[in-house]
Amino acid sequence: MRIATTTAYTQSVSAMNAQNYQLNKTMLQLSTGKRIIVPSDDPAASARVLGLNQAIERTDQFQNNISALKSDLQIEETALNSIVNTLQRVRELAIQGNNDTYDANQRKDIAQEIKQSLEAITSFANMANGGGDFLFGGFNNRDVPFEMVIIPAVPPVPAHEAIAYKGDQGQQFLQIGPTRQIASGDNGYDLFMNIKGSDNGSPPPPAVDPSYGIPMSVFAIVKELEFALETNEGIQGHIPENAIPSGTEDFHQTVSRSIGNIDKALSHIVDAQASIGARLNATDNQESLNEDYLIQLNSTLSTTQDLDYAEAISRLELEQVGLQAAQQSFTRIQSLSLFNYL
Repeated sequence: MRIATTTAYTQSVSAMNAQNYQLNKTMLQLSTGKRIIVPSDDPAASARVLGLNQAIERTDQFQNNISALKSDLQIEETALNSIVNTLQRVRELAIQGNNDTYDANQRKDIAQEIKQSLEAITSFANMANGGGDFLFGGFNNRDVPFEMVIIPAVPPVPAHEAIAYKGDQGQQFLQIGPTRQIASGDNGYDLFMNIKGSDNGSPPPPAVDPSYGIPMSVFAIVKELEFALETNEGIQGHIPENAIPSGTEDFHQTVSRSIGNIDKALSHIVDAQASIGARLNATDNQESLNEDYLIQLNSTLSTTQDLDYAEAISRLELEQVGLQAAQQSFTRIQSLSLFNYL
């Protein structure tokens, strides 16, 4: 069989290129720490690595959602704590002002503090998270949810100020697990504008069973009390939201009813605080589950794609020897010629 010089050269160069390719591949594996550089290295393992990476990305997103969720719930918890503390102070002032030892001027002074308390409650109800989203606006969380408006006079009710809700009744949820979502907040209507069991407030919406009582707002309760202490008079019950004409009750009846309304508002908000606490506990539990799952995923991913350094270094040395041998063989082959023997 005749072997041309060109064939010998071609075979030698191919052998050196193959050795050089394997050597470069091993060096790349060592530099990246990965056994699989391209899918063709191990198609089955490559598919598994892709699935594991996607699961890790999803779980990382769940953890990011949990961080945002906990932040929003903690801010909401702080706002509600502040509102509860303020309402408790308003209740103390109401009991104080209901005492007959106080005259009209002293009650006006108390009314001024209650007015400031109403402004504080409104400010807390308009709190926003770190991203600028208002906590109690529902889905409409980019606009201030509670604003002071002037209600035109409708005889016999005079023109008066009222806190209007500009948000909606939506509730946003965040995904914190493959099949688990938790509410990241509460809308202001349910929290502050729809407290059941009062005898003052807006007419109930059609969906509300009147047997549960006419809904009222926290703001109307405080405003009613402020008006009673400011004027030293009782007011009419069963009236529209924040409408405060002089009327059928005496002063003590109005203040006593207002104290009862404050108690209902406090109970309503405390229930919301309990819900927030339950959601925070559930979020902590899911965060722990996600962390354990991430550890398992990363362990499986490491087993599947990470390089065995001891084996790779041994292989690298062997491939270096093979490449050197191929180079030396080529050096010898290229010098062989019949002319050397003539």
